[in-house]
Amino acid sequence: MFAAIESLIPDAAFTIFTGDVVAHDVWLVNENEVLTDLTTTYSQMATLKLVYPSVGNHDVAPVNAFPPLAIQSSSNTAQWAYNTMSTDWTTWVGTAAAQSVQDYGAYSILYPGGNLRLISFNSVFYYTDNFWLYSDPMETDPSGQFAWLINELQGAETAGENVWLISHVPSGSGDFFRDYSNTFNQIVSRYDATIAALFYGHTHADQFEIAYSDYTNPSFSNAFAMSYITPSMTPTSGSPSFRVYSIDPETFGVLDFTEYIANITSPSYQSGPVWTEYYSAKAAYGPYVTPPLTDPAAELTPAFWHNVTEVFENDDTVFQEYYSRKSRGYLSATCTGSCKTSEICAMRAAEAQYNCATVSPGVNFTKRKRDGKAVHEDECEGSRARAIFQAIAGRGVAQGAGRL
Repeated sequence: MFAAIESLIPDAAFTIFTGDVVAHDVWLVNENEVLTDLTTTYSQMATLKLVYPSVGNHDVAPVNAFPPLAIQSSSNTAQWAYNTMSTDWTTWVGTAAAQSVQDYGAYSILYPGGNLRLISFNSVFYYTDNFWLYSDPMETDPSGQFAWLINELQGAETAGENVWLISHVPSGSGDFFRDYSNTFNQIVSRYDATIAALFYGHTHADQFEIAYSDYTNPSFSNAFAMSYITPSMTPTSGSPSFRVYSIDPETFGVLDFTEYIANITSPSYQSGPVWTEYYSAKAAYGPYVTPPLTDPAAELTPAFWHNVTEVFENDDTVFQEYYSRKSRGYLSATCTGSCKTSEICAMRAAEAQYNCATVSPGVNFTKRKRDGKAVHEDECEGSRARAIFQAIAGRGVAQGAGRL
């Protein structure tokens, strides 16, 4: 993939990476494997010259285990992972930003080629499967990262900088704590004139989220921020992929993105994946909004993306094309009824409490709803972990029945 990026997009200004380097063997991964995977992958990624990375929930062992500073100790710490990423990222982000990475896996840096500040923050602090968050009382700002983020955004606003926020877990996901999502949404709302775009990974699917000032009545007029969720290279949810964004050099707003895939159904895939252009967002959706948006110089604004969701509601053909692209054509089933309603609801929810996901009591290790509803959750937690906890749950039910 790195070679394909260099070959197909030789003039790329830089690369953003939204986390999860480590093999998704979940509970079988140990510290040595994490360290090896991080260093090996980031060394290979150096061929891309300038990279702005973020930390993923799998980039530690045990998986998801990022304890906040207030409860961190020698026996429960992610410091070794932070230190490794800090070292691996120093070439790209510099010494000062790398020092910030050692604190909690976040940094803020001004892009040398324009008036753009990139802020990479650790969203695993707000992830429901990070069990270190379940403290009593629950922290309102784990490791003080929200305070740090506000300080960085205020500095950017004062300096007249544009900002990209880069992280792993999308704030509207069903596995993002609702209180933390609400706090984050307030921060983004306050600095929406400074924040040009947000970029996430985690779900392994081609998705997006829109932030609104009024989630009870979402419309193009109150859509204020756009989050792009990029599909993964992991081939469990569709063909491996990467995106190329076309960016306005003044505002740093997104003009378009083009997705590239290595078609997993191709006979040549096992011997040598061939990377080809899959689709352009503007070409796929621009002609269907009113008025059509086809000008190469026009930004894909939050209002535009809201209008796209209205197209999805009214033109099922366009929606089904989106749904197929979500898995790069891997899932052949159509999405109708409650599936479609839930998909569109998730698009209109950069705040987790509005994404139509049903929260059930107890611990649930099933990462994707079995009724097909989209809740923007991670597919990463493997079947082995699921089988283990389902077995435990089964024993608990049997024992409970006996006591009854």
